Amino acid sequence: GGVGDSSSALVDNPDQRLSADVNAFTDTALGFSFTILSCVVDLASFSNILYSIYPPLFGVLIVYAIGGTAASIQIGKPLVEINFKQEKTEADYRYSLVRIRDNAESIAFFRGERKEIEMLESRLQVALDNALRGLLKSRDLSFFQSF
Repeated sequence: GGVGDSSSALVDNPDQRLSADVNAFTDTALGFSFTILSCVVDLASFSNILYSIYPPLFGVLIVYAIGGTAASIQIGKPLVEINFKQEKTEADYRYSLVRIRDNAESIAFFRGERKEIEMLESRLQVALDNALRGLLKSRDLSFFQSF
């Protein structure tokens, strides 16, 4: 794992989590920038070659690329909301765990273990259901993009 890899170390406080998120964001943004630059250079060089060989095919490929991109955006659009909800549900679950740890004595004194377990199970189930939605939508997008 890299510096921003949250699985490489147990992150237990918000400052560490925020720092890990910023590192992951900058790594992703930098990688995305290099990918875009590479694609633009490839597009410019290969478009010129293809256009000089057979201009009508160039036009068909442009229409095909724009159509495929539009369809990918439509199929993948729900992933934005799903990923946002996943971050929220995981944060709610982590908050519940920390709250229980901080209030363990009170919970035990008032015999609230069962209620806390039910609440944790409920929040975990919401996170798992949303993760499954994300996996299915990612599968749909990957299936479309592979053809």
